[in-house]
Amino acid sequence: MNKKIWLSIILFCLGFIAAYLLMCFLPQFRIKLAAEPMEYFIESIRHNAFVKVIVSFVVGAVLAIIPQTIKKK
Repeated sequence: MNKKIWLSIILFCLGFIAAYLLMCFLPQFRIKLAAEPMEYFIESIRHNAFVKVIVSFVVGAVLAIIPQTIKKK
C-alpha cells in the first residue's frame, strides 16, 4: 500500500482515540461518580458514547484527509 494511505489510517486512529478520550474529561461530559479510578474511567468512556463517537469520527476523518491533500512536488 501507499505511504499516504498508511499515514491516513494511522492519523485517523490516533485522532479518533485522542478526541474520544479528551471528551471523556471535558467539563460538559464529566460524570459524577464516587468510585475506584478504573471504574470511573470505564463509566466515563460509556457515558454519552454516541455523541463522542460521532465527534471523534469527524476529527479522525479531518486528520486522515490531510496527507491526501498535500501534493508531492
